[in-house]
Amino acid sequence: MSTEASLSVLTLNCWGLKFVSKDRQDRLTAIGHYLADATRGYDIVGLQEVWVHDDFLRIQDLVADVLPYSKHWSSGVLGSGLAIFSKFPIVGTTMRRFALNGDPMKFYHGDWYVGKCFVSVVLAHPTCGEIEVFNTHLHAGYDPAGTPDSYLGCRVGEAWEMASLVKAATTQGRHVLSLGDYNSDPNSMVVRLMTKQGGLTDSWKKIHPEPHPIPAGLTPEEGVAIMGVTCDSSLNTWSKHVALNYLTNDAIGERLDYVFYRETPELICKSVEVAVREQISGIGAAKSSLKNYSDHFGVHATFVIRPAVYHFQTRKPLVASSAGSSTSLGQNRTATEEEQELSMEELELIVLTLDQHRLATAKRCHLELTLLTPVMVVCTIGLIISFLWIQPRYVALIIALVLSAFSSAWIVHFLYGFLFGGEMASAFMNTIQEVKTVIHYRQLVEQNARSTNVNVGSDSPLTRVSSGSGGSGHGSRGGLLQK
Repeated sequence: MSTEASLSVLTLNCWGLKFVSKDRQDRLTAIGHYLADATRGYDIVGLQEVWVHDDFLRIQDLVADVLPYSKHWSSGVLGSGLAIFSKFPIVGTTMRRFALNGDPMKFYHGDWYVGKCFVSVVLAHPTCGEIEVFNTHLHAGYDPAGTPDSYLGCRVGEAWEMASLVKAATTQGRHVLSLGDYNSDPNSMVVRLMTKQGGLTDSWKKIHPEPHPIPAGLTPEEGVAIMGVTCDSSLNTWSKHVALNYLTNDAIGERLDYVFYRETPELICKSVEVAVREQISGIGAAKSSLKNYSDHFGVHATFVIRPAVYHFQTRKPLVASSAGSSTSLGQNRTATEEEQELSMEELELIVLTLDQHRLATAKRCHLELTLLTPVMVVCTIGLIISFLWIQPRYVALIIALVLSAFSSAWIVHFLYGFLFGGEMASAFMNTIQEVKTVIHYRQLVEQNARSTNVNVGSDSPLTRVSSGSGGSGHGSRGGLLQK
């Protein structure tokens, strides 16, 4: 009996914000009907922005015949919005809230209040063993194009945290997929972290490598077909604006949604397409007009999957070289493996980015504690004194209301500067130290490799001649090391 099987995977941001997303109930019901169509043949579906639990229950009921196993996670005050549906039984589930999670003072952005996180399920495939599926929705970007991204540090920190655990999952001898809305373009540091630090492959880029040179003046349709655009496209009826593509600078939208996978001889991507692009009727008050399912398109990838085989890590222990041979750290690594790692320049850029955002957060919190809080306290004391002496009483009532506002304000600013500031500083520093640990390890690899080369070179005839004519072999080797 053949153990080879086909695996069909979909990711979709459903845009399901309560009171905010237009025609939410109609659209998410339509998404449920879309997924319930057995002819589509989805095996695994990862959804984002399913904020309302009743919406999840409605979809769960609609897809019960084709995707009978599912999980919806709660996080923060408003929920994670993350859900996974599967054709295969769920063995176990996990959720981890990101340490870097947005700004509570910017309540109108909401990311901090939903508790940004990543989740995973372990599925029991009937013939191919366990599959671990991750799903996430990273922090959104709110700054206009061409201006500094105030949340870049959060997304880089989130991607580092997730990539590190995804990489650990790839060592468990099971297949690994990672789905979601990463709010980042394909050449961003976030995606590089998922592919290089996490050891994953971008399914779209695997099947549709970027053409060189990029054709000029792409149409929206070509943007979807060539660049894999999933968001802010003029082809979507819900797009509030059309984004300039990061690579072509054409008004064709962005690719923010991904299906990553751990590429092995037992898990091979065969096709990938931008999906859930149809416009349907029956949504909203004007049910005759055609509308899209969501403000994002989905990504649909198909794989050939076989039973997982444990693939040993390439990392070698640091041990002393034995006579005539060496098992030193950094040896026996192929050029491909080195290309798939983050370079020293990329690691240093990550540290620089995180440190810049750490300093900006520290400056903001210092301002809260040393300026805004004292000013609010002084104003509160002044209002208390005024309230006790001023006449007539209606003026005192107005002062009492203002006093309440100032009293609340200084407490909020103090807690923000002290609690949030301390928490964010710790989170940034922990992430920076994790990256620096990798940098120090890489430097140790390079130092060990140079030492090994020098030791090998010292035994060559040329080295023996040089040491004999110009000084001791020890001194010559020391000079090379110094260089």
